[in-house]
Amino acid sequence: MVTRHGARSYSLVAAAVLVFAITFGFAAGSEASAAAPVWHVVVLGDSGASGSGDPTALAWGGRYGRLLRQKLGFNVVVTNLAREGLSSTALLAELRTSSATRAAVRNAQIILFGSTAGANLNAADSRLQAKQCKGEACYASALRTWARDYSRIVATTAALRGQKKTVLRGVTEPNVVPGAQGVIPPFATVALGLYQAKLIRQAVCATMRTHGGRCVDVLAAFNGSSGTENAYKTGLMNKVDCCYPSGKGQELIARLLLRTGLAPVR
Repeated sequence: MVTRHGARSYSLVAAAVLVFAITFGFAAGSEASAAAPVWHVVVLGDSGASGSGDPTALAWGGRYGRLLRQKLGFNVVVTNLAREGLSSTALLAELRTSSATRAAVRNAQIILFGSTAGANLNAADSRLQAKQCKGEACYASALRTWARDYSRIVATTAALRGQKKTVLRGVTEPNVVPGAQGVIPPFATVALGLYQAKLIRQAVCATMRTHGGRCVDVLAAFNGSSGTENAYKTGLMNKVDCCYPSGKGQELIARLLLRTGLAPVR
């Protein structure tokens, strides 16, 4: 899939693990009471969730935590475990074997999922560019594998939480192609970007419904009902750091997450 979702910024070298905690509501004079309970938010995903494209590096997860404090007065700790180049297969393995990741998930009342589709699609990009296959057929198998992994990622996360009520939210993907021509490879077409984004949205939203969560429709929010509108023109996508949501786009995703509410914990 072109220049996003993982190692899609034309660098296939995975960055060092980006794990950071952003704490809101503990400073002196904070509007949130120091006696109020602490809400732990964990973000899982690849570069799309880690902060690429966002000059503040907060990404939509950190911005969402900030909104929880500002709008609802919560004490919030956000731990972002997303990193560039992380495939869905690798994330699933971490959830099964990494004691640190498992502990963070067990301790979190709110868990946000990026798609982690990008690294899975790099090989398909290469096949298409080499003309070894055509169009959608190049991506069908990779997307099926990713969707299976994603379902298992969410199921494993839910199992780690056990009977504890948990907010599960999945963030879908925009169509990164409209407006990016000249920056992205010529094999990437608007129709192909739409095909990928629609399948990712379908899988993310279906998985969220299965586990009592909710999804954020980034495709419609960024690219309109057709899925083909230019999100760079509206400032929601970053063409310089291509092709990720800009700071404005990250903020929109955070606000869409806030609108999903806090069911079932509140």
